[in-house]
Amino acid sequence: MKKISTALRKAWHWLTSMRTALALLFLLALAAIPGSLLPQRDLNESNVNDFIASNGRVAEIYDKLQLFDVFSSTWFSAIFVLLTISLVGCIIPRSWDHYKAWKTPPTRAPKNLNRMQMHAKGESERSFEEMRTQVKTRLKKWRVSEFSAEEDRAGAYTISAERGYGRELANLIFHISLVAVLLTVAFGRLVYYEGQVIVITNTGSTDLEQSTEFCNTSLSNYDSFRAGPLFDGTGLHEFCIQAHDFVADYLPNGQAEMFTSNISYAKGEDIFNDPETWEDYQLKVNHPLRTDNNRIYLQGHGFAPTITVEWPNGEKRTQTVQFRPDDPTFFLSSGVMRFDPPAGMYPDLYDRRQNQLAIQG
Repeated sequence: MKKISTALRKAWHWLTSMRTALALLFLLALAAIPGSLLPQRDLNESNVNDFIASNGRVAEIYDKLQLFDVFSSTWFSAIFVLLTISLVGCIIPRSWDHYKAWKTPPTRAPKNLNRMQMHAKGESERSFEEMRTQVKTRLKKWRVSEFSAEEDRAGAYTISAERGYGRELANLIFHISLVAVLLTVAFGRLVYYEGQVIVITNTGSTDLEQSTEFCNTSLSNYDSFRAGPLFDGTGLHEFCIQAHDFVADYLPNGQAEMFTSNISYAKGEDIFNDPETWEDYQLKVNHPLRTDNNRIYLQGHGFAPTITVEWPNGEKRTQTVQFRPDDPTFFLSSGVMRFDPPAGMYPDLYDRRQNQLAIQG
């Protein structure tokens, strides 16, 4: 048991040393590199699937190593936890020692000054008060303690001074701030939620007005949704938005300059009011709508074709479906639509299914 206790104590001292914390911080930075070079499953699962399909065995090895889920992987979480423990175990004792040293007055001078590496002796014609005033003036920014002859080891009036506490304080503040950032990020990843939804605008059709509205009242309203392990889906802060239009501005070289959408929104109980009374807001890239508990961002745009099919009996079917943006540079998109024939044209259910119309574009 004694050997185990000694080994654990040594391991703890090694883990809580500043050198280990710096090594773990550097290792965490290296571990984050694959997350920026490879597609991540929590951001775009289709890109990950395409990458695996294109790279075969190598991509399968990457997947087993959790390189497509870097920031939620076991090894990245382990490094993060070890770094947090190392910093906390290192900073708390140092902060307590610094506090005690700050409260302790400078120590008295030794009885024999020859024990000090840098010392000098001399005499002055100035009076005691003049010398005392001059010394205290030069030590104005130092922490100074005065000792009478009765308190001094050598039986003489002495002045002791120390400095350097501010430098250590700034160092501790920096590392405490780093720990606070790590803990805040960790807690935020546990309770956060975010979702994406495509809202169709500029359709020019009055039959599709419902598609221009989105309400944050249910997880099923999102096209994609992800959340931390402590979010159970019941803590949504209700709000509704209605998109009126969308405008994309481009530079002469084809680079996107700005995306803009005029919207109306309401939150809480106000979402049950007449939409005409909702507040207006101009949503832009990097200019989100900020409510009490949510941020609504405009990220991009794509195509949502409206196709009308007319059957031989004169009946029409109209659909508007958002296409998947396969190439954001040239706006190449793909999608499919399915149209059921009118019920009276094929009374038999089997014949009706055989005459469904599918459009791929």
